[in-house]
This record gives sequence, structure tokens and C-alpha cells, in this order.
Amino acid sequence: DYDVGSKMMMTTMMVPSAERISEDSGNMHSPMQHSFHCDASQPAQDPITGHNIDYASCKMESNMQAPMMCRRRPGWVTAGLNNVDCAVSIKDKSRALRCRSLHGHNRNSMARPLLFLMTCCSIFSVTFGWSPSSSSLQQQLLPMKPPSLPFLNSRPTTRLEVSSAQLWASNQPSQSPASLSTEKATSPEPPITGELNQQIDLLIQCLQDEKSNGNGIISTQPMDILKGMMSIYTNWISIDRPSPHVKFKGSATIDKAFRLVTNEAFSTPYQLSWVNLGVETLQLQLHSSRFCDDSNANGNPSINGKNSIRLRTLQGPYNAIPKGTWLKALRALTSTDINSSQSSPYTSRSIKTLSPKDEVQWIAPPTAAFRILQRLVDDRGIRTWASRNKKQSKQQSLDERDFNMVLHAYASYPQNDFIHAAHRVMALQERTAHAPPLSPVAYSILLKAYGRWKDIKNVEMSILHAQRNGVVPDIIMANTVLDAYVNCGMLDKAQEAFRSMTNNGKSESTGEVEGFWPLLQPNARTYNTLLKGMAEEGDIRGAMKFSKVVQKKQLWDEITTNTLVKAAVTANEFYMAETILSNHTASERSQRRPDHPNIEAYTELLDGYAKDGQLENALRIMQLMQKRGVTPNEYTYTCMVRALASNNKVRQARKMLNYAASLPPKNERRMELTPTYNAFISGLLSDSKNYNVDISGQSSHAAKIVEVLSVLQEMQDLTIRPNVVTVALVVDGLGKCSPPRCKEATELVKHLENNSRARQNSYFQGVRENAKGISLSNAKIATALIRAYGRANDLGSAMHSFKRIPAPDVVAFNALLDACCQCEELKLAFDMFKTHASLEQWNKQETTVNAPWNLGDEKELISIKPDVVTYTTLISALLQLKSRAATKRANSLYSEMKKKWWISPDTILVDTILTAMISGGPIGFEEDDVKFTMTVLRDGKSLEWENGQYEKRKRAVRGIIVGCSSEVWKNDEFASGLVREQTEDPLFTKKGWNKIDSGFQLWGRGDDAMQQTDGENSSVDSFLASKGWNDIDSGFRLL
Repeated sequence: DYDVGSKMMMTTMMVPSAERISEDSGNMHSPMQHSFHCDASQPAQDPITGHNIDYASCKMESNMQAPMMCRRRPGWVTAGLNNVDCAVSIKDKSRALRCRSLHGHNRNSMARPLLFLMTCCSIFSVTFGWSPSSSSLQQQLLPMKPPSLPFLNSRPTTRLEVSSAQLWASNQPSQSPASLSTEKATSPEPPITGELNQQIDLLIQCLQDEKSNGNGIISTQPMDILKGMMSIYTNWISIDRPSPHVKFKGSATIDKAFRLVTNEAFSTPYQLSWVNLGVETLQLQLHSSRFCDDSNANGNPSINGKNSIRLRTLQGPYNAIPKGTWLKALRALTSTDINSSQSSPYTSRSIKTLSPKDEVQWIAPPTAAFRILQRLVDDRGIRTWASRNKKQSKQQSLDERDFNMVLHAYASYPQNDFIHAAHRVMALQERTAHAPPLSPVAYSILLKAYGRWKDIKNVEMSILHAQRNGVVPDIIMANTVLDAYVNCGMLDKAQEAFRSMTNNGKSESTGEVEGFWPLLQPNARTYNTLLKGMAEEGDIRGAMKFSKVVQKKQLWDEITTNTLVKAAVTANEFYMAETILSNHTASERSQRRPDHPNIEAYTELLDGYAKDGQLENALRIMQLMQKRGVTPNEYTYTCMVRALASNNKVRQARKMLNYAASLPPKNERRMELTPTYNAFISGLLSDSKNYNVDISGQSSHAAKIVEVLSVLQEMQDLTIRPNVVTVALVVDGLGKCSPPRCKEATELVKHLENNSRARQNSYFQGVRENAKGISLSNAKIATALIRAYGRANDLGSAMHSFKRIPAPDVVAFNALLDACCQCEELKLAFDMFKTHASLEQWNKQETTVNAPWNLGDEKELISIKPDVVTYTTLISALLQLKSRAATKRANSLYSEMKKKWWISPDTILVDTILTAMISGGPIGFEEDDVKFTMTVLRDGKSLEWENGQYEKRKRAVRGIIVGCSSEVWKNDEFASGLVREQTEDPLFTKKGWNKIDSGFQLWGRGDDAMQQTDGENSSVDSFLASKGWNDIDSGFRLL
């Protein structure tokens, strides 16, 4: 029952005399007889001298001499126990030889070799836990604690026993990787291994079934299996209390199940439901102690369960996640598959996670990726097999691509709501000592985002920040800077930067070396970016001149052709565009894409002709494309069908639709014609301003609705699935009927919802699966219904449609406010505005990052950030009341829009306010009205107006403020300059005369107090005109 090797050691080393050995040998087997009982016919060698030994002749002799040998050699035996390493050294072997020679034993004696072998075996058994027993528990390589012997229980513990116990304790190794691997190999299998393996087989089958479904919807069964395995592990730990060696093996088995799920969840192609499953799996393994074992109650562990036991954490290092798994999750969360539709509120916060208070939170995928990046930086929750010695520990290596992936995910959002988070990514990389330094790649990602958002201030700040950090720009970063300047409408800055980077970093204006832009070699993208800027400004002459430089450097490509054609079409230079295509149409198609490289240029020219009303030339371009081997694509057909439908060419448009639908698939890809049919419906309903008045040569609006419904049925017959835009267009058309056909629109949406079975990827069953498909809860379709109900003065149904939307956006909110205003429920509109457009609630929502929808029955209150359309709707409704209080409230709203939300007005809002303010004339125009009007006019100066439109508004306002009773405008610099501004007299301009100040003006005081009335060339004083008087400067004014 106990270790025989230890028994040998204790019997040999602790006896005081040969008599004690004789007594013990009479009661039990002699240790030497037990250990060295061999076949007498088989000779052996002495382990020290190497001579052969005859066991048959010396067996009894060895038994008789062993006690005496032990008694005569206590010194080296005791030294061997105190220092095991010395006992097995060469020095101890020499000492044994000297002892043997002193006692004069002959070579044929068995006592000396047997004694030496016995001593070596005893020391070996103490040091390494060796035992001749065949038990698997006694064959471990790790040291074992000496057992308590029965015959030693009746006496006090000797010093030798204490030394043996201390020796065992001092040789226990720490939890190092080598010892853990040895324990794993030598420890027994946990009793729950069979049950865990069954669960793993069930998990593998479950994952295969989920993948084979193909609908993107995942059940909770994989998580239930994992939580069940953790529950089994928790119960086993609580009841059996196994050793760390055995727990290690059980944890390794469960870790295998976790890796099966994460490897499948974070594999390409990425799906939101699978990524959510992988993230929840990581949270369960990393924070298993935050989950509770409720398996006895409902079968599944949960979070914060009542009257339940928390799950146990796996044995280290399996309580952490391998770095490779974290990197897989990082790539999945930053991929374009997961972050492709951030403009929709459904995907802006779509990753389930746990808050520090164990509350469920929904965060954006880049935010989840940023948390993983922080773990990689801080080395938290990262599984490592490195030594735990602090002197040998070192930081995990970080890759620049990991930071750039998270930064790109944030910067790819269409709105700049997450730009502060992008700054956090760059700050984390900059302040982490063991992270790679910021490179031109990171700045290129940030500059591209700022250029897309047209934020010129932050573009220049990013360039300055890169310069301060000593970043040396490459050609990719230079092209990004040029594109950002072009998108911001700063072509002059883009050209200045181009000259600096191609002129040894010298500024053309100062001639000094700027020290940031090195001498770079521009490529085709560099020149094409500048050509794009010229095209957007309509500078066709400058673009053609610059294109000669491109051609001279042999950098002309298909993008250059497409860009120049766009510049010519923007400037209405259609002949020049055709000339460019005639000279630079590519003869061969690119192998990378199925379409012709110049299909964009031909489509741009065709669309330009169509929008200009030149349908014959547009059709001619279609024929020219076929002659030159340029096959039209779906975008070409879409532009042509929209032009025909907008010009009431219904029959020709239907004929082109049928032709496009009959085309065979190209490169095994069928042409996507749903946008083409949408263009037909949009063009057909676009010119219906007077919906029910029949016009010669055109169909009434009701007849067009019949045509639209016929097209919708045709799409279904051709298996062309209508999308949300299709249904929204049809619903909006039905809402424009008189009276609005709202009930029919609702029934149509329900019918298409049942037929299409549009189901979106959703991981949790509480979220509506068809929230983004064709349904009454879709934001676009519900917005069209709200507008229709507003025209029908059915505010209750409009409110009901708004409440159906899981996460209403600002467009739906604006439609609801407009419906309230149309129904003369202005108070309700302001109550809705106060409830949903609260800045405090918006900031709180952005900080806590709550879910855009609730998994329960009641929907959470969502704060909506208003836009300029929101304020235009409310201010217009207030000014229509034409009361002093309403005007004061409109002025307050306008100030709130600019100062609180930082929203700039547009031309529509400026026109709305100016028209309402000056429509009553100067009578009753008080001080607050003058200040409000001048503020709006001053804000409109920075907007883009058509030629002469802003000057007309200035003349109208000038005539009002001069004729009003208040003279507050004299204290305003802008207003005073407006009044003093002299304009050319229309008569002098017509005759080509110059103006001489003779002290007497034939036409009165001129244009200082003039207002255009009847025609373009008539200017009279507003007050005198109302009285029928002329204006003579007599030196004083009546008013």
C-alpha cells in the first residue's frame, strides 16, 4: 500500500543496530530481498567495478552484511540526505569506493555492490519519486510526498523524517509551462472527460447545422452547449475538488470547445450573427465568473441569476484567450462585411457586450474592436506560455496593421459621429511605448475621412500633427491630401501642395523650404485627383491644359478619360466630351472587371444629354457605344430609362426595360435591374405637380399610378425582386393621389412583405428580423406612409407609423413634424421636438452607447439629432402665423440651431425666413425684426447661390430696412454697409453712361432705398410708390 522504494530508504537508513534489522526482517520481507531477488543463473555486473557478480553464491552474504555496512557508513549517507545533488555526484562515488576498500571486502562479496545499489535507489526514490510499482499514479516524473509508514506511527517523528518532508516540499516545481505540459501528460483523466467529449460532438453537429441553414439566423443552442459544459465543470470542481493537474486537463477539453465556436464564428465570409456569437463566446470564457449557473432552474446559465451559483473560471492558462483568436475577432469586427451599412441605425450599434455592472450593452463593431486592441496593448486576457519570471517577461509584440484596421473601421462611417473614437486609436498608438510609431498609413486613413466629410479645418490640423511627429509622407499620403483638398472645394490648396511636393518641397509663394513635403514622384492617381477637382469646378480649359502634361508623362489611363469627360459634361461642353471619347476610348477591356473601362464616361455623357433635354443625342450615344464595342451596363440603362420616363416617353421606356431584362447574363452575372425599374417609377411620378388635372399629351396622376402598379407586377413576373426603394416610391405615389390612398398603400406593403419574405440577419430573436426589409416597420416605407397620412390629415395614423420604426431616423422625424404642422397641431410638433431632439439626451445616449432597440416589449426612447430640415419645418410653421410671439419663437429656434447644435442654414431656410419677414413691408418692422433679418442675410452670404440670386435678396432687404421706422440698422456694420452700397442705375447701364454727382438726381435718391417692383429695370421708393409719388431730393425727408 505504500512506496516500496521509500520503505527501502527508511528501513536501511533509520535502524540503530543489526539486531533491529534482524527483528524487522523476521516480521516482514527484507528490503534487499524484495528489491534484488533475481535469477541466480543470470550474472550481473557490479555498478562500480564492472566485474561480474554471481547472485547465487552471495545472496545470503549480502543479507547479513547490509546492516553492518549501514552502521559503519552513517556519514556519507546523512550527507546524501542533506544534499541530494552531492550524494549522486562523482565525489560520493569515490567516497563509497574508499569505504569499501577500508573494510577489506573481497570482490566476490555481494554486500558492497548491493549496498551501493540500495543507497542509490533510495536517494533516487526520494528525489524523483520513483517506484517499482506499476501503478500509473506512482510513475509520475514529478516528486511525490513520502507516505506515512505504519511501523513509524508508534514513535516520535525523527529528524530524518522532517528532512525528508522538507526535501519533498522544496522540490515542488512552480506552474511553469514545462511542468504544466508534464502534468497534462501524466495526470489522470478527469471523470467528466467523457461527458465533455459528448458535448463537443453535439457542438460540432450543431455548428454544422447552423452553417447549412444559410439564412444567417443562429439559434442559442451553441451558447447553451458551452454554458452547459461550464456548468458541468463548476459542479465537478465544487463536489470533487480535484487537484490542479486534473483541473488542467478538464479546462483544456472545454477550451477545445470554445475554439471550435470562435474559429467558426470569425471565419470568412463574415456575418453579423456569427460575429456576435463569437464575441459572446469570448466573454463567457474570459468572464465566466460573471455568469450564474441556473441550470437547475431553467436549463441555461445566465447573468446575475437569483439563487444560483456563479460559474467557475477555467484553470490557467485556459482562463485567457489565445492571441490568434483575438486577432481573428479584430479582423472580423473591422471588416467591410460587418461595417458596410453604418449609415443605418440598425448596424451602428449591433454588437452585444457586458458593462462593468454586468448589464447588456449594444456597441458599434469598431468600438468592440477598439476594446480588443486595448487588451492587446495592455496584455490583458491574452494567453501566454512565457515564463512568469518578471525579469524574463516582455511585452507582446504589436502590429501596425491592427491599429490601422480599427482606425479605418471608425473612419469608414459616413457621418463623423465616431471621429473622436478614431482620435483615441491614434492616441493609443502614439502613447504606447511598445507600439509601432505612427506612419503615413494612419494619417492617410484619417485624412481620407476628413476629406469625405469636407472638414477642411481638421484636414490641415492632421497635416500639422504629422509634421510635428516627424512623419515623412509618401505618395499615397500625398494623393490623399490632394483628394481631401479637392473634396473640400479647395483646389488652390491642392495645386499648391502639388507644386510643393514636385519642387523639392519649396513653396511657390514664399520660395522657402517647408520641410514637410519631400520630393515625390507623382503617379497617375496624383494627376487624376487634380483633374477631378477641375472637373467639379467646371474648369474645362484648365483641365484640358493639365491633361497635356499627363499625356506627355505617359500617365494617361481610363480614369483620366472618364474624369475629363465628366469635366466637359459639367461645363455643358458635350462636343468636347465626344471628342475626348473619340480619341481616348480604350480598345481592350480590363481583365479585372467585366465592364468596359470607359463605360463611366459614356454613361456620364448620355446622362448629361438626357438631363439637358437632348433625348435624341442621348439615344445616339447609345448607338455609338455599340459601334465602339462599349456594352451598356445597368447604370446606363437606368439613366436612359429615367430620362424617357421623365419626359413622358412611357412606351419607349417600357421597351428599353424589356430589352434590358431579356439580355443574357454577362460573365455568369445577371444584370441587377431593380434600380432601373426604380428609375422608371421615379421618372414617371416626378412631374406630377397637379396630380389630378389632365394635361394634353400626358396621363393624369391616377393613370400613372396604374402604370406603376403594372410595372410592379411585371417585376415579380420576371423574378426581379422589388426593394425598399421600390415600395417607398409606390407608397409615396399613392399618397399624392387626391384623396391619398393610404389604406391601399398599407395593404400593398403587407402583400409584398408576405411575398418577398425579406429576412435580415439577426442574432437575437427579440429584434425584428424584417426591420430592414419590406415591412411597415422599415424606416423608408414608414416615412412615406407618414407623409401620406399627413396629406390626408390623419395624424393618429402618422403617429402610429412612426412608433412602428424600431430606430427612427431624422428623415422620419421630419416627416412626422411636417404632418403635425399640416394638421395644425403645432403644439404637438414642439412637444415631439422637445422629447426627441434634446441635446442632453443625445449626449447621454452617445456616452452610454445604449441599444437602438429594446429586446423587451417597450421601446426605449431614442434621441434624434435634428438637421436643418427639422428647423426649417418648425420655423416655417411659426412664421406663417404672422404674430409677434411666433416671430420671436422663430428667432429663438434659429439661434438655438446655430449655437446649440452647430447647424448651418441652407438656402431654403434663408429664403423661407426672408420671404416671411419682408412680405409685410416696412410697416410694423421693429428692432428685433431688423436684427433677425440682417442675421439671416449675413449667414446667407457664405452659401452657394446661383448668379445674381443673392444680390436680389440684398436689394429686397435694403428697401425694407430703409423704409422701416426703426433705425437700429445704423448701429450694425453689415446693415450700414448694405444701405450705403451703391448699385448701378439700370438706365445708365443700358445707355452706357457714366454717373456725375451734380447734386440733383433725375431719378430721386437712387437705389439706396429702392425696391424692385414691376420689372427688372424699374426702381422706385417703396413708400412713394405706394402713394404714387415721385422722389425728389429736396434736402430733407418726409419720413
